[in-house]
Amino acid sequence: MELDVTWQRVVKVWWAYLWRNLLALVAAMILGGIVGFVIGVVLGAAGVAPDTIQLIAAPIGGVIGLLISIIPMKMILGKDFGEFRLVLASNETHPKSS
Repeated sequence: MELDVTWQRVVKVWWAYLWRNLLALVAAMILGGIVGFVIGVVLGAAGVAPDTIQLIAAPIGGVIGLLISIIPMKMILGKDFGEFRLVLASNETHPKSS
């Protein structure tokens, strides 16, 4: 049975996503820092200019952040919120047979 979208339900879902996403952000920052450091050391040893290293490392850090940001969404899909669960439902009225 489909429930109404109320502010109380929206806030529950939002909070479940927000705190998980904040943890993912911290993890992304740590991982991005490690990857950026390694890239900086390798490229610095190769004689690449610091500005160029930054131009290479910054987008890689952004990609790491984007990839990690999907994890909190996956974590809340299917989560039980007491009176409801967050699930994906098909728009089809009857499933296609193979």
